[in-house]
Amino acid sequence: MIISVTSLKGGVGKSTISQNLAVCFAHMGYKTAIVDTDTNASSVHWSGLRDESLPEITVLGLTDSEALRKNIKKIHNDYDIIVIDGTPSISKLVSTILVLGDIVLIPIRPSGFDIWATEKFLGTYEQAKTLKDDMQAFFVVNEFNPRANLNNEIKDALKELDIDMMETTMRTRIAYGEASVLGLGAYEYKDMKAKEEATSLANEVLTVLKNL
Repeated sequence: MIISVTSLKGGVGKSTISQNLAVCFAHMGYKTAIVDTDTNASSVHWSGLRDESLPEITVLGLTDSEALRKNIKKIHNDYDIIVIDGTPSISKLVSTILVLGDIVLIPIRPSGFDIWATEKFLGTYEQAKTLKDDMQAFFVVNEFNPRANLNNEIKDALKELDIDMMETTMRTRIAYGEASVLGLGAYEYKDMKAKEEATSLANEVLTVLKNL
């Protein structure tokens, strides 16, 4: 199973979501890998911080479209789940990430800037769908604050687009950043609410994959 986490907007939580999903899957007993396609290599650096006593998660850095396509095919049979941590760029690489995924997760923060960036992304998404018409894509609302009117209005606006939305939303929590700099996921950290969110998203993703 391949999960593509991608967006054309930087800072929306692609690496955070990728790492947290991978950690949840690893603790569930799935042999898991992350393929980091961003030149910033956030997930690659994160993997170097993980303690060897934790469930193993292989992290590979692949920033070239053709290299990604070829290497995913090579390692696909060796892992139960591969999470592709996407890159914020308009390029062939993004199209490749979209096409490779059994499911595509599109992190988005509840802000006007993210909605505008999403409009550009939808063009790339529609082009990729011509290569894979059964593409399963879902928005994942990140850094959500239910008390802010704008947050709820944008969440409603997403429902008008031709892409479904995950029921699980990721709230604004310091725990995600604190866990990341320790090489951990929220599942392994002390904030139980963050752990519940990450686990809920992982279970929701698995449900979608099992129904494909």
